[in-house]
Parts: sequence; C-alpha cells; structure tokens
Amino acid sequence: MNKLTIFFIGVTVLVIGITGTLLGYKYFDKQPTQEIKREVVESTQKIVDSKPIDPKPIEPIKEKESDSPLIEILASIDLQMVLNAGFKNADIAIEKFNGLIFNDYDISEYQDDEDIKYIIKEGSENAGTINELIYPSDEIAKGVYAHLKTKMSGEDSPFDVNETNQYGDTSFFANNPQESNFVFLVVKFGNRLYTLHYPAKNHNKMKNLLQSL
Repeated sequence: MNKLTIFFIGVTVLVIGITGTLLGYKYFDKQPTQEIKREVVESTQKIVDSKPIDPKPIEPIKEKESDSPLIEILASIDLQMVLNAGFKNADIAIEKFNGLIFNDYDISEYQDDEDIKYIIKEGSENAGTINELIYPSDEIAKGVYAHLKTKMSGEDSPFDVNETNQYGDTSFFANNPQESNFVFLVVKFGNRLYTLHYPAKNHNKMKNLLQSL
C-alpha cells in the first residue's frame, strides 16, 4: 500500500471521527432542551388536571312549610264532621281562640296557647260557634271545668248553670235569660273543654256533632 493511499485512509477516518463528534455534541446539546420541554409540558398538564373543578353552587335547603297552621293540626272538628251532623251548605272557619265565649264572656284566665275557635255557617247564616280548649291532662281539664262552672254560677254572672252531664265526660248548660233563643253549653272530653253557642233551632245538629267527637 503506497503512502498516498494510507494518507487518504487516515484523512477519511479523521473526517468521520470529527463528524461523529460534532453530531454527538449537537445531539446531546438538543437532548436536555427537549427533555426540559417535555417535563414542563407534563408538569403543566398535571397542574391543569389536578386543578379542582368549581363545584356547582349548592342552594340552601328550605324548610318545608307546614301545609296547615298548628291550630288546624290540633283541631278535632272539620267540615266533613259538620256536614255529617246535618248542617246544609255549610262552611267552617278555624281560628285561634280569643279568650271570649258566648259572644263576650271572658274566660282568658283559663286559656292556653293552643286553644281553637270554630265558626260554622250555613250559607250566609251564622249557625254556631264552638271553642276548643286543650289542656295537658284530663285532671287539668277537669279542674278548669270545675272552676268555670263555679265562676258562671256566681251572683255577678249573667248565666244560670244547669249541669245535666248529657254530653262528653260531663257537661252543663249556661242559660242566659236575655238570650233565650240561643244555647250555651260547656262539655268536657278528656283533656279538652268545648264551649258551644248556637241558635236553639240547631240543637239537634250540634248534638250530632258532639256525638262524633
């Protein structure tokens, strides 16, 4: 092999070596940049993926309002009972008891917070008023009944008391000579007292209603 051939072989090897070195530097020079870019992209994706999604606003729960006032829940008389008692074309209003019975006789000293007033009408005519006084126990209702009977029997009372015990556990009529066309009746059923004021012509209907209690 002559010297010229050896020289060209050496030059070729040298060129290949230099080219490989330069390409290697170029590769390793790019690699960190590409790796960094890849890591940045992955990290950004993780941050985006891990960001909490804003929850849908939760509306406050509204307490369900009662379909009926407390007095209607506690009431022992309803329209169907009134109709079954014989009242025709009847309507009934249920209100809070105002402490007065028999139009204007004040018994608020015996009143509780859960007492009820019923106003019964036949068409446009007032067919009667019933007050329902509710007490914690039968014994308390019995005591109030006794006190009320004593009060309405007093000398300054406009009523003449006639205890007949025809209705409920015990009962008395409180007759008013000034209103002979009306009936005034007090009846005890368990822990409840009922005071009834109605035209005398409706007595049988009210009697039927009392018997349904």
